[in-house]
Amino acid sequence: MVKNILMGTRLLFIDISVALPLLLKQIRRNKLTERERKKLRRTLVDFASVIPIAILMLLPLSVVGHAAILAAIKKYIPALIPSPYSPERLDIVKQLNRTKKMELQL
Repeated sequence: MVKNILMGTRLLFIDISVALPLLLKQIRRNKLTERERKKLRRTLVDFASVIPIAILMLLPLSVVGHAAILAAIKKYIPALIPSPYSPERLDIVKQLNRTKKMELQL
């Protein structure tokens, strides 16, 4: 669980570092490609959704309370979970890490 949170946070920071130049490009009135616009939009939505999740996690609840809140969010408002913390993206990173380890062993 903690490993997934750290990995998701690292992915979020990578996304933000990629999106900042895109945001600057758009501010300078340069045209973004459709792919760049989607990346920028997704990163901004992810960054905005981290704030409510962080506030909920800072509430003084038990571990079970936090787990119940996260389960309810995943079930009823899945779009509130930032994409770097989604199982799909975390699984891709885990696969990449396993591949790197296999290459090092060869």
